[in-house]
Amino acid sequence: MEWFKKFEWQDHFWTAVSFLSACLVMISSFADRRRHKRADMNNVGFVPWTFITVFSVIGTVLSAALALKGL
Repeated sequence: MEWFKKFEWQDHFWTAVSFLSACLVMISSFADRRRHKRADMNNVGFVPWTFITVFSVIGTVLSAALALKGL
């Protein structure tokens, strides 16, 4: 249990969540852009990239606000 207190990841939790969510925003934005520029219009795919992008942006903003607040 000492290593857990030594690392103190709790102080940087929201920063890490914000960073990972921002990475998800970049990946889903790239995938959504590729989906819109596809050559075969019938080959749509099954992943809702726009939905993922919107909610990951919301998650990034909220977690960044919590990280800045220091919660």
